[in-house]
Amino acid sequence: MSKEVLTHICTSARKDSYSWALYFFKIDKRAKQPFKVNKVRFKNNSYLLQYAQNLLNATEAFQIDQISEVQDYDGENSKVSCDKLLLTNELISEQWKLFSQAVAASSEQKIDGKINGYILCGQPSEHGDKSVTFVKVANPITKLTNKKSVVFSSTANDELDLITDDVCRLYLTVDFIAYSDIMYTFNHKFETIFNLEKTMAKIKQHAIEEIAATNVFSNIDSFKSLASQYKSSRTFITLKSERISRIKNKRNRKAVADMLHLPLDTNGNFAITTAEEASLLIRYLCFKIFQDNETKDVLESNTVKKLSIEYSSSQ
Repeated sequence: MSKEVLTHICTSARKDSYSWALYFFKIDKRAKQPFKVNKVRFKNNSYLLQYAQNLLNATEAFQIDQISEVQDYDGENSKVSCDKLLLTNELISEQWKLFSQAVAASSEQKIDGKINGYILCGQPSEHGDKSVTFVKVANPITKLTNKKSVVFSSTANDELDLITDDVCRLYLTVDFIAYSDIMYTFNHKFETIFNLEKTMAKIKQHAIEEIAATNVFSNIDSFKSLASQYKSSRTFITLKSERISRIKNKRNRKAVADMLHLPLDTNGNFAITTAEEASLLIRYLCFKIFQDNETKDVLESNTVKKLSIEYSSSQ
């Protein structure tokens, strides 16, 4: 997918018609509302506007221009791509709703304790433009004087005075952007914010149940037990329905078993007895394993995508 949409976001948001607001947030996963948000005040509003413009320029130059493409989120980021994920996706929809509600209900009351990150929101006044949200997962509050260094400032009398105040440092990079009901993420930090570990565990269990429901196993309970030992819940995000359908067919199931060297019983069902055998089938069903049509080699890849290629007939 083209990265032009990200460039368009930055171009649109540079317009003078956009107004900006900055929020700090803190996360408490034990609470029913895990996000606590406060709106940050600036002594001079031009400071925030200038920061927003600098962030847009830096994000485009040093993050967007450096990626090769935008692709659907599959739990694996190649570092040369930007992942996209619908905000209505089951992975983040509930947490995103809570996140948005916390921003809407924010006050100017200072948050106690460590800040987990900050949010820059741009709201357009012109019809046709859309709001945009930039999120950085980093504590912007820091002490210049700490265990590793001592910082002084120069006074009017050309004397050094110890700096003990906290300072706020805003970065010129972002971890993800929310725009038009889509999240564009440059890394996996959003997974921590939105507690994806818990959600992925549910998706893993649901996927195992879906695979078991095909009734193509000699011992369903044994397969489910072995599949539950599979370590990476991320893998199950890309479970492919067409591959689920494929193993329901006896002839196709034998072809898959031959390719993966998996045992079948006398009824043509998978006779899986080890965690490695279960792992092979899971990775195949989740589009991590495929066979090269030319060499017949069985290959594994974290990210495989179908290319849209138009073929023209020769004259």
